[in-house]
Amino acid sequence: MFTDTSRPLGGGGAGGNAQTSKLQPDPNMMQLPSERWPAGWLPKTLRTRDLTILCLFAVLLITNVQLVAGGGAAGFLYWMLGFFLFLIPSALVCAQLYRFFPGEGAVYLWARKAFGGFWDTFLGFFCNWWPGAIGLTVEVGAFVSSIQALHPDWLAVSWQQGLAEILVLLLAQALCFLDQQRLQRILNIAFFAYVSMVALVGLAGVFWVISGHQLQGDFSPQGWQLSSANAPIFATVVVALLGIAIPLNLGAEVTHERNGYTYLFWGVLITIVGYLFATFAILAVLPAKDLANPAFLGLVFRRAFGPGLGDAISVINYLILAFYFVCATAAYNSMFARLLLVAGVDHRLPRPMRKLSPRRVPINATIVQTCINIVFVAVLFFLTPSANGLSTTVFLVIMNAASVVWNIAMIALFLCGIILGIRFGSQFKQRWLVPFPVLLLASLCGILASCVAIYSTFFVGSPVPNVLGNEDWVFWVLLTVLVSLVIGAIYSFLAPEAEDLIALLHSNKSASIARKEAPNGQGFQTHQR
Repeated sequence: MFTDTSRPLGGGGAGGNAQTSKLQPDPNMMQLPSERWPAGWLPKTLRTRDLTILCLFAVLLITNVQLVAGGGAAGFLYWMLGFFLFLIPSALVCAQLYRFFPGEGAVYLWARKAFGGFWDTFLGFFCNWWPGAIGLTVEVGAFVSSIQALHPDWLAVSWQQGLAEILVLLLAQALCFLDQQRLQRILNIAFFAYVSMVALVGLAGVFWVISGHQLQGDFSPQGWQLSSANAPIFATVVVALLGIAIPLNLGAEVTHERNGYTYLFWGVLITIVGYLFATFAILAVLPAKDLANPAFLGLVFRRAFGPGLGDAISVINYLILAFYFVCATAAYNSMFARLLLVAGVDHRLPRPMRKLSPRRVPINATIVQTCINIVFVAVLFFLTPSANGLSTTVFLVIMNAASVVWNIAMIALFLCGIILGIRFGSQFKQRWLVPFPVLLLASLCGILASCVAIYSTFFVGSPVPNVLGNEDWVFWVLLTVLVSLVIGAIYSFLAPEAEDLIALLHSNKSASIARKEAPNGQGFQTHQR
């Protein structure tokens, strides 16, 4: 990653760099094919508002509030710890790295610049893509929960839930056939409807208080205490805040480079306000015994506004949520497909992964992700016995293992901030957004938060103790994580070899064509020179 600047690069003429023999890192050295593709190979349509909405699709999920509110007033403190130790550091590091190296599949690109071969594929691509790709099932599961909240008898049977999730995956795939600009318009409509309902949840809490009702949550001094009993909430908070970098997978489709980091400010601000406002409302209106109810949002509206108006708002809320989660599935599919696209361009995956549709979207990549999730859903609902909650347990094990892998990817991202800040900071003096000590502090805070979240995932106890005890929980989650990492490591080890083989085959093919086209073999001789 270092080059002697006393020699001109790429056959260029002598310049200012030729006057010194000092070794400096070269950001252009060993560029990936995806970095050399011409400007405009993907349409530049994404503005700050679009990126902000994509960010909020990833990190602002109202159902997360139910879990955090279970800790009482201490949930506010865990939110603040998550914001200051993870969310804000993530935004700072992503903004600075994008300022240094903007591009498609940004997290993969940064890992390449920081770690080089193998690790770029393992940490930058696999550990970011795998959790996100399998995470589509979280969104389709939330769709099913929204429908069930409308009527308890709807989608009550396991096979009905599985069929509904597959239909949502197919519908989301149909949305992914649209060009990014048209898809973004639909996503924007869905998000504005969704955030309106989140705001209405907060207003329900305010209305409850100003109407003279007593706060239902535990706001006593004891309720604010952090303890080992509520410590697992911090891991929940960190997992809820994962994903702020996902929109940068579309880094080459941003209308202006500045949009690629200004969205992070608005994304962080809206996330903080949204989670705190909704948490207050739920703690104000609902007693602790009602927090476990899957239809808890409907209870908030009913208690705050009365049976008539509250029930009507509840129905509208869950219809909007159902539509929103279909769109969220499409958004996730679209954003993570960009990692497959870039890996295809860079010969890390077969060439079909880089195929763009006539509307300039990575169509094969989205189809592959949809198929993976359909298979996963089919295994969960049609092949895994539903007795004793086994299918739910399998789902929780895989999702928690995926969150561990994603946190490993986040640790790598924070390390990228430190490494690239040191390696290229002197060359990019005009591109610094924050001083390096601030970037270093943010990276260390993020690493600490990710490590705590990983530890909590394993050791705070099984979420399904009736099916898996604590020791069995650790075993199965650890096994799933290790299997995932081994698969990723083997793939990452073989990918460069495949790239070299492709380059060799391409070279031999070019030589053969030149030999056939040139008279008396002269063309081949020219090629050899």
